[in-house]
Amino acid sequence: MKMKGWFATAFIAGSVVLGFRASGGCLNSKAPDEQLAGHFEDLCEIARKNVDSPERGVRQLGRYLGSHTEDILAAFGATFQVIETIPDDSKHDERARIARDRIQRPLRACEQDWQRFGEAIEASPEASELVQHAMDRLGRSFEIIFNGTAIDFRDLPAQLGRRFELPAT
Repeated sequence: MKMKGWFATAFIAGSVVLGFRASGGCLNSKAPDEQLAGHFEDLCEIARKNVDSPERGVRQLGRYLGSHTEDILAAFGATFQVIETIPDDSKHDERARIARDRIQRPLRACEQDWQRFGEAIEASPEASELVQHAMDRLGRSFEIIFNGTAIDFRDLPAQLGRRFELPAT
């Protein structure tokens, strides 16, 4: 085979592997709830590192979410898909509990850091303006699409965490 043929073969094989990995195929071994938790850890790390530089942190969050929102939502949906395809009810419920625990862990670990970052944002007019603009736009999108309510940025991890908590008994 000539060099051109080897190159074409390598390119096609590489493209298949990358495409398969990107599509969430078997080469992607992390469970979707672990992927989701990883995104929450990444967001928390941005907040934690930018308590002293809130405007920069807000911009980093925006870039991260601009690049990963689709992945986050896909992991969220895939988590339910994995759980709901388990036919045995007790195994289904146990897998749901595992997902809840995995998702809650980084949210709980981040609450204080996120609070401090939120307070730093409130103390910075520039960062506050960036967040307010982004939240207004997102709020309008939610209201238009879901006829929903506004989101409180400072309490976002707690709000998400409450969505995964067990109901009060």
